[in-house]
Amino acid sequence: MNIKIRKSIVIMTVLSAVVLAAVAVNYRITQHIVEKTIVAQQKDLAAKTASVVELWLNQQMKILDATAASVPSDLLGQNEMTMGPLKMAMRAGPFSDVYIGENTGVLIDGADWIPPPGYDPRLRPWYLRAVKTGTTSFTTPYIDLVTNKLVIALVKPLIRNGRLRGVMGADTVLDTLLHNVLNLKVSKTGFAFLVERSGTILVHPNNDYVMRANLQAIEPDLAGGKLDVFKENNEGNIMYVSGEKGKTILSYRLIANSDWFLCLTVPYVEAYSMTRETTMIFALEMVLRVLGILAMIALVGLGGSGLVLFMFSKRYSSAVQQHQIEMTGINKDLEWNITKRKEVETYYQTLFNVANDAILISKGLQHTECNHKAEEIFGLTRDEILEKTMLDLSPAYQPDGSLSSDSIGRIIDNSRKGEQQFFRWSFSRSDGSEFPASVNLKIFTLNDEELTLSSIRDISKRVDAEGQLMQAQKLAAVGEMLGAIAHQWRQPLNTLSTYISSLEAAQYNNLLTKPLIDKLVAGANGQIQFMSKTIDDFRNFFRPAKKKGPVDVFGVIISAVKLMEAQMKHGNITLSVKNNAGPEAIVVLGYQGEFVHVLVNILANARDAILENRRDEGDTSAQTIDITVAGGEEEVTIDIIDSGCGIPEHLLPQIFNPYYTTKGASSGTGMGLYMSKMIVEKEMGGELLAANTPTGARFTIKLQKMAAVGVQ
Repeated sequence: MNIKIRKSIVIMTVLSAVVLAAVAVNYRITQHIVEKTIVAQQKDLAAKTASVVELWLNQQMKILDATAASVPSDLLGQNEMTMGPLKMAMRAGPFSDVYIGENTGVLIDGADWIPPPGYDPRLRPWYLRAVKTGTTSFTTPYIDLVTNKLVIALVKPLIRNGRLRGVMGADTVLDTLLHNVLNLKVSKTGFAFLVERSGTILVHPNNDYVMRANLQAIEPDLAGGKLDVFKENNEGNIMYVSGEKGKTILSYRLIANSDWFLCLTVPYVEAYSMTRETTMIFALEMVLRVLGILAMIALVGLGGSGLVLFMFSKRYSSAVQQHQIEMTGINKDLEWNITKRKEVETYYQTLFNVANDAILISKGLQHTECNHKAEEIFGLTRDEILEKTMLDLSPAYQPDGSLSSDSIGRIIDNSRKGEQQFFRWSFSRSDGSEFPASVNLKIFTLNDEELTLSSIRDISKRVDAEGQLMQAQKLAAVGEMLGAIAHQWRQPLNTLSTYISSLEAAQYNNLLTKPLIDKLVAGANGQIQFMSKTIDDFRNFFRPAKKKGPVDVFGVIISAVKLMEAQMKHGNITLSVKNNAGPEAIVVLGYQGEFVHVLVNILANARDAILENRRDEGDTSAQTIDITVAGGEEEVTIDIIDSGCGIPEHLLPQIFNPYYTTKGASSGTGMGLYMSKMIVEKEMGGELLAANTPTGARFTIKLQKMAAVGVQ
């Protein structure tokens, strides 16, 4: 072996040793980075899951705050003004019970539960929690006396004028939180659960542990002060050994405004496997291992035989080059796989698996992905949904009479301008039934592709409740309307009685002739037709409208005037209609029956105000109610002005609130003006206003003409 060869062998041996040492150092550094990456990923997953729990709790707190705001503090008690909002809150949220504990020790229960003798809500943990925090918060789990189940209570102190009037609470069964929020499967055996700062288990997939065991008891390796980190840090990770699972990672995060910790436990091997699929560090680890093996082989080969290295140097170089080509291909495949896995993980971990709304992702109108909630509300499998477009899941026409294809086209065009779209839409289930939904639609770009994200919430229960409330308000007027029918029929019945008496007298006096009979029959038929027309008017008033359509404004006003005519005459009130809009018909889009109900309700209130003013002032003179219609090219305005007592200025901002009435519980429900405002503004897209005049009150209705809203 010549000097050049010997020198080359020495140099290559030294280089191989250096490469081997460098590979060993970098391999150790890479392992450290891998461990840090695993810990960071688990910590981030715990933080995201904790945020979902916080979002879920905040949604329930908003419902509780809205309910507390709608309960009149000066009318607390077993009455409709208090019980109505409690029962509506039970239907709006996942609550088993909504209730109020008064500062006097009285319990008002929305579930109609009757407390046992000696029960004092002021001694219950939910009442004490609200008094202690002074704000909306939630309690630790306890056994509810109504359902006998483990619940958490969302509580809010009811403070009026700086004084505690009581505490409102809403119970949520812990199974609801576990099913809707913590139903999260991490890898094969990992899972999420809730504990108190002391380690007491609050929510756990194993119900035997809930409020019966500490985390230190079921995981002995966490004893000895390891959970003291809960007192020092709000988030972090703990490594421990868990029975057959071996080395395990516990990631924790404090739930805001509580002493609860969201914990995520995953065996280290499974966490390692999950992270391996989502990061390039493992590819680098594999490369370093290969390089280490190659360096070791080279070092042994050079030290053993320079001659063999020389003879096979060319073949070795060729093998290294081939291996580098293969490694390049492997790296590209790994990079592609990691990217795709990250996309799938992002979709399912952050959006699909924890979403309470149906989520659809589509390219154009064709769906490309959906979550389990979408399968549930449409009654279709994932594959069936992905074969359909949004129009396939919708009826041909929307409730406002517009074509679904035209409406969704306008919505998508607006979304492409960068505007997030919020709208109500009617969908079809697999059985052909339709249901209303609230839709949040957003167009975004991913990998140079335009995608549409639709979040869909089934609001059929809320819409049904509003419809029932609207119909109930109509039925509340049945008593008054029956009185009006009786008054309308009194004169025709007297006339019919006279005709019958005339027949009897004519027959007795032998004066019964054909002309006389024809005259009496014609007169009787006229009176019967009048009575039949009265019944038709009132029957149409109580029939609920099901679909929007063209509404003749003057036709509606005439119908309302006919319904109230007898009551106005009985009260010596003059009801007049003035047309300042011209001879042409004025048509708006809406529900004719509901619009008649709005006008009747306002006219009835005006009549009551006049009669009340007459009693207070002792004035027996005739009073007036004037209906004036005015309109421009796009808008029509209806003013209803009375000469009653007006509305106290300090009450004007409250008259449209639900359950608010100035007539007392025996004379009114407080829902008439609230429902009228809902019909005019939410169902017909108009505006309902109230103000005082020098002689009484004025209610103003503003509506868009049908041509102005683009409806033919």
